[in-house]
Amino acid sequence: MPTDSIQPKESAVASLQGGASWGKAVNLLPYLVLTLSLLMTLFFWRQYDRSLTSRFQTAFQDRTGEIMARFLNRMIDDEQVLRGAVGLFNASDEVTRDEWHRYSISLSLDRNYPGLQGLGFTEVVLPKDKERHIRRMQAAGFPSYRIWPEGERPVYTAIVYLEPFDWRNQRAFGYDMFSEPNRHDAMAMACDTGDAALTNPVFLVQETERDRQKGVLMYLPVYDRMLPTATLEQRRDALKGYAYSPIRIRDFMWATFPRPSQDIGFRIYTESRATASALLFDSVSDWKVNLPRNYRPDFRASRTVKKFGREWLFTFQSLPNFALEQGKNQSRSYLAGGLVVSALLTVIAFMLRNARTSAIRAGQALRESQERYRKISEDSPAYICTFLPDCTLTYVNPALAKNARRAQAELEGRNFLDFLLPEYRLPVQEALNDLTPEQPTETMELAIFGPGGGVIWHQWTNRGIFDEQGRLAEVQAVGQDITERKKAEEERIRYEQQLLHAQKMESLGVLAGGIAHDFNNILMAIIGNVDLSLMKLPDESPVAENLRNIETAANRAAYLAKQMLAYSGKGRFMIEQTDLNRLIEELRHVLETAAPNAELKLDLARPLPAVEADQNQIRQILMNLVQNAAEAIGDQKGEIIIRTGSAILDQESLKNLILGESMAEGRYVFLEVFDTGAGMEEEVLKKIFDPFFTTKFTGRGLGLAAVHGIARGHQGGIRIYSEPGRGTTFKVLLPATEAAEAVAAEPVLDDWRGEGKILLVDDEETVRSIGIRMLRELGFTPLTASGGEEALSLYRENPDIKAVLLDLTMPGMDGEEAFRQLQLIDPKVRVIMSSGFSQQDVVQKFDGKGLAGFIQKPYTLKVLREVMRKAP
Repeated sequence: MPTDSIQPKESAVASLQGGASWGKAVNLLPYLVLTLSLLMTLFFWRQYDRSLTSRFQTAFQDRTGEIMARFLNRMIDDEQVLRGAVGLFNASDEVTRDEWHRYSISLSLDRNYPGLQGLGFTEVVLPKDKERHIRRMQAAGFPSYRIWPEGERPVYTAIVYLEPFDWRNQRAFGYDMFSEPNRHDAMAMACDTGDAALTNPVFLVQETERDRQKGVLMYLPVYDRMLPTATLEQRRDALKGYAYSPIRIRDFMWATFPRPSQDIGFRIYTESRATASALLFDSVSDWKVNLPRNYRPDFRASRTVKKFGREWLFTFQSLPNFALEQGKNQSRSYLAGGLVVSALLTVIAFMLRNARTSAIRAGQALRESQERYRKISEDSPAYICTFLPDCTLTYVNPALAKNARRAQAELEGRNFLDFLLPEYRLPVQEALNDLTPEQPTETMELAIFGPGGGVIWHQWTNRGIFDEQGRLAEVQAVGQDITERKKAEEERIRYEQQLLHAQKMESLGVLAGGIAHDFNNILMAIIGNVDLSLMKLPDESPVAENLRNIETAANRAAYLAKQMLAYSGKGRFMIEQTDLNRLIEELRHVLETAAPNAELKLDLARPLPAVEADQNQIRQILMNLVQNAAEAIGDQKGEIIIRTGSAILDQESLKNLILGESMAEGRYVFLEVFDTGAGMEEEVLKKIFDPFFTTKFTGRGLGLAAVHGIARGHQGGIRIYSEPGRGTTFKVLLPATEAAEAVAAEPVLDDWRGEGKILLVDDEETVRSIGIRMLRELGFTPLTASGGEEALSLYRENPDIKAVLLDLTMPGMDGEEAFRQLQLIDPKVRVIMSSGFSQQDVVQKFDGKGLAGFIQKPYTLKVLREVMRKAP
């Protein structure tokens, strides 16, 4: 009994001692876990931090290399511009100012090469040639031209071409860049090496006190292509000048880095040492990057490179944003994550002591995790939704509901396909069917019904969730609105199509203008001979009728040439203030005759602003459009309505106009011709203004092409509305102008005669032959020359020449150059310019330069008499 009573007591004590020992172990377990996990966290964090630092160093080196490469590549692009300019000189004996101007325009410097202040050519001038050089430039239309700064120097380099020739670049016109040591050194290096060379930082001559910034100048030598350039001495002897570009560095860097670097700060020196005089650009100060006080960068680097005759120094330093963009905080996050894991392990250890508390904490952690996911989804600006394989929506986040203009509850349960345009529903279903566990995601662009009947474009990335059997159970989708991007792409495509169309029409216009010009030279001989022959024959002569038939046919050919000139945009012959309403009313009877099967109606707005136009060409537009409308109506009865009006057009309104890309904003007067004919298909609309394109069995296909050219020549535009079976509307818009008083025409004198020597200059033998006879008929003594050089020689030998009848377009020395040379011989020379092009296009070239008159080919004796009579 005592034994029985004592044994249980000893067992209980042993049990309590064992429980106490296990309890102590359990109590120590969390601290042991905490200690081990912290040690492991610190160890792995140190390894990760070292690898992260190495990655940052690599990223820093990559970024510095990218910055330097972008800068040098932009410089190389600018060098290619200069090489193209040098190619102009290598391709011809002389590059004219007009050729230089057209080359510069073709480059579109302001759009394709921002930062380039211009494209220039500086000519090498020896002291003995200085005065002759100045006189040549002054005779070329720059009376105030001089080489500056003043002073005597062994050699001069005067800036003679600089495009764009705006007010800023005109400040550098005539500047001798050899006079400044920095520029001189770079130019000498370019000459000696034959390669592009850059100056040290300078302030350009074009700079003003406003937005003053540093710059550099890039030079490329231009050698006489007839001289050898193999050795240093040969290159110096063959030097003609330099093609160069002034570069405003801040503008250049803004164009090179549209988004200024906020993670890497850098400086660019034009020498291998970091000196203030060689500092070209400092991204921190020039881009106004704010740095914390006493900031010390984590990474620094410097690189040197030899390029453009200089040894460049690039210095780099990391900025605060570099650490943020490269994930500098990842190391700390890694440490924090390790500490969190250690804490969680410790919590788990503590959970061994208290299962209930652990369960509560686990449930709470789960709820917190779900809440975080919910907040991320609902606060995200991206569109997030989930839906079943049949596209039934099970969840929609607020951003998507807001975009759809609906409540979340209203969207959930709806079918996703209902919101898509019909043509996108089948592709979406096919894409979902193609999802597999191996390829669970796909991205596609979709068009969705928008408010007010519009369309909203979305880009969606769908991820399939699959069950254990590999079947699609749910789709998680993330999307964004790309409507603006799609509009931008459509706008870009539309602009490219407009540009291609404009280039095509311009090329065809140049071809048509050239053919018409040469055609007029041939017609000159035909019409002139017929005109003189009819003067010598009596009216009852049987030959006279044949000659009149020839004259009629030649005049029809001349009209065809005028149509070709009209298409080329160079056919405006007599510009005057014009009232479209009055012109239409005067022509109404003729228009009704041209459209016998149609009822012609007028809807004219009054009052209507005047336009500055060639009235004959406006009549041609009316006739061509009405005839085109009548042919569209055909044998059926129809209606043609002619409307006029005016409107103020802005850039948005000009976008969809044909020729709208060259029109300026402002008030326009429109002429609209509507017909109830068959209308046109899309493919026909694309070609209707092409010359010689026609859908008829008869006709030359020049009618609408001439309308296009006339509108272009008047700085106007065209808009077309057409639909098969519903008719066509042509709307021609012309710039409005202020009305002006009409000037009475002078009476024509048919019996006037002249006297004295007249120098006739034309490269066509037939034109010279008929011109001699006409001039003799008028009482003059003609002298002839077949080119500019021969004309100058004859003028020097015959100082009593009364006037010069000069052809504008000739091989070798053309009429424009011959005119300038004649003025150098005799400033009072009287020159009458002759051309197959219109007076408007020719005379504007010589505005203010003393042209005595103009005569257009082909011309008759009566026209020549009037021009010679009016010549001063």
